[in-house]
Amino acid sequence: MAAAGFDAWGVVEATELSDAKARFEMWLGEGGDYGLDYLRRNVDKRFDARLLLPGARSIIVGAVCYKNEQSLSSDAPYGGRIASYAHSEDYHTSLKEMFRQVAERLGITDRKSMKICVDSVPLAEKSLAVRAGIGWIGRNSLVVNPRFGSFMVFGELILTEECDHYSTPYESDGCVGCGRCLLRCPTGAISPNRTIRTALCISNRTIEQGPSSEEFDTHGWYFGCEECQSCCPHNATSPLHTNPRFRPLYSPTLFDSNFRANLTPERAESLFGTTPLMRKFKKW
Repeated sequence: MAAAGFDAWGVVEATELSDAKARFEMWLGEGGDYGLDYLRRNVDKRFDARLLLPGARSIIVGAVCYKNEQSLSSDAPYGGRIASYAHSEDYHTSLKEMFRQVAERLGITDRKSMKICVDSVPLAEKSLAVRAGIGWIGRNSLVVNPRFGSFMVFGELILTEECDHYSTPYESDGCVGCGRCLLRCPTGAISPNRTIRTALCISNRTIEQGPSSEEFDTHGWYFGCEECQSCCPHNATSPLHTNPRFRPLYSPTLFDSNFRANLTPERAESLFGTTPLMRKFKKW
């Protein structure tokens, strides 16, 4: 896994995540999925990988740190702040290529015996990451690793092969005695039970909701939001990314008050064509 570029990983047995499913369904029942209708589809598959890949027996969970020099910036001298994961190549592409390398090293070539998942596939990656021993669910609902903090993206490789040893779930809670993220969130989107009120979440509004959220106060964020991460003490001491796939491809200082007005489709494609930020421009 390290040779493929992963920073943390673990292997779990492909069984139903019944407790996580119950919590998720409760959150849905409370309307927590504001504007994210896709979360109500394929709920059973999300918590049972065997429904995604018939005969699944094991899941390799991999995490990559994407933290860069802008990740902890609370203020910016430009017109719109951008979540730091969107500064580099789209992680969906990167993680899929990395897992293909892992499968090749394992000698797995039959596509019917494996399935690569990133967050575009309905799979409870945070619950799997905890079960894989990668970290705990933080107060801001993100997975926190004791070394890499929460600036991580995740992917999974589902296999029909059985593993001779499975990882020990992460049982410690590094958020005890700390509530900085709850206090820092400018819209009060973080619930005390470590879930998110997506109707108030800046990331949801700036990435998923498009023009319908133009009246929403984004507090200077143009794409995503990292308020709850930039104040986390675990992120203050975590290292910067080392995987070259997560090297920033542009400087956020390109953004000023006139940036959007002067940006042509061709210019956007040349600057951001392989990054997650293109989702924003395609909605114009």
